[in-house]
Amino acid sequence: MMTYEGARVEALLDRLVALELGRNGTVAHLVETPAPGRHAAREAVEVIAGKGFAGDHARKSFYRGQYVPGREVSAMSREVLRVLGVDPLRVGDNLITEGLDLAALQPGDVVRAGSEVVLVRSDRAHRPCTVFRDRTSLEAYEAVRVGPYRGALFVVRRGGTLRLGDALRVEP
Repeated sequence: MMTYEGARVEALLDRLVALELGRNGTVAHLVETPAPGRHAAREAVEVIAGKGFAGDHARKSFYRGQYVPGREVSAMSREVLRVLGVDPLRVGDNLITEGLDLAALQPGDVVRAGSEVVLVRSDRAHRPCTVFRDRTSLEAYEAVRVGPYRGALFVVRRGGTLRLGDALRVEP
């Protein structure tokens, strides 16, 4: 017999599978993390090659005291967050996309963001952690843990200014 949580996860997965996302999208939210656990919505951000968002604290790319390469910018889909019932500021990802299928991106894929910024899909998987679980719900955590819905991590090939509404285009 399935528990209530299991039934909820199955329902979330059914809705996530039905999402229609593509190879192009827009910037729905920009979120800087000026201090651990503190998230600030921005209308525009400076993105720095080799670092990520200029306003992020210095240890954002660290996990358990160790630097983790390949996570200069973390991204998640607005559509996924809506299905999960999660506020984009809760999760802590820098870039919340709309329309772009982050799960379809392969390591090395290039995404042009706005007119200046160039992001490259990292070879690191964007896995949910206990922090994601604690900020969202057990059901949201389980749904993204078993499916490809957590989002994507990027390195910044070329920096510049990124604004709400900017186009996101996967380059061939």
